[in-house]
Amino acid sequence: MKFSNPNIFYLIWLVALLFGFVIYGIGKRRRVVSRFISLSLIPTMIPTYSLKRQKLKALLLILVLFLLVLSMSGPLAGFRWEEVKQKGVDIIIALDCSKSMLATDIKPSRLEQAKREIIDLLNMMHSDRAGLVAFAGTSILQCPLTLDYSGFSIFLNALNPDYLPMGGTDISGAIQTAINGFENGSDTEKAIIIITDGEDTVGDPVLVAAEAAKSKIKIFCIGVGQKDGAPIPDTSSGGFKKDESGKIVISKVDDEILQKISAAGNGLYVRSVAGDMDLDQIYTNEIQKTMEKKELQSGKKKVWENRFQWILLPAALLLIFELLISERKKESAIFSL
Repeated sequence: MKFSNPNIFYLIWLVALLFGFVIYGIGKRRRVVSRFISLSLIPTMIPTYSLKRQKLKALLLILVLFLLVLSMSGPLAGFRWEEVKQKGVDIIIALDCSKSMLATDIKPSRLEQAKREIIDLLNMMHSDRAGLVAFAGTSILQCPLTLDYSGFSIFLNALNPDYLPMGGTDISGAIQTAINGFENGSDTEKAIIIITDGEDTVGDPVLVAAEAAKSKIKIFCIGVGQKDGAPIPDTSSGGFKKDESGKIVISKVDDEILQKISAAGNGLYVRSVAGDMDLDQIYTNEIQKTMEKKELQSGKKKVWENRFQWILLPAALLLIFELLISERKKESAIFSL
């Protein structure tokens, strides 16, 4: 037998503590009585007083409480096999890992905040497959579609601007890499979420997004960065990145291109405000409500049977027995001695 409640041992400790209080209470009552009469005279002066009966009732109550705690802890014994089908959609998140994502107009940085938001999204997901594309001037499928969100998180945490050799922001390539990451021939609904500042975009991402829409792949864009922009940290010099004339480069979100990409991809564009990237809005209001969930995985799982009634029944019988026991001896029994 095992228990579904992981806090069972804490509950047992609580019962033990209550048992100690009850024993202390009985001892205290005995000490109060001893102040007025010698303990040796109790059988003569108070013939109906029975310390043994009080202890027995206390012991029964503690045992009942202990059994109730075990019952509430979900005792599991025996199991059955149950058919399980997981339904969901396929979501690939394309995360911009270019150096401009190191800007700190969103604390601690655009990239780190994006990672945190993605982790929050994973905590909301239950039966949707997630994949990860990392991109800058080039793009790679960092994590293929999976239901293993913990494995996804490991791939996500490894990303940084040094992970990809080419600078820039090739959103076209990121979309194409994400499209190639979906399974061929699968009828599962598909979505791509692009998290980027959209700056220094190369190629024609709007055209690629339109092609993706023809394949029934929705594209959502999240623009990361404040309206006024921020300088890009230069990790080599410890200062900020400068242009050829020596001026500090200010990174700003290209709202216009991201709006066009999401419109061409039949999706939605959301501007990050104070670090809130609204991934929950996209997932809850757009993906879950508008996209049909298809079967992703099926199989059987072991379902344990809850046997709380096995423990609850003897607890009820012991409680009835305790109520039938009087704390005092019957007078008829005393006079017959």
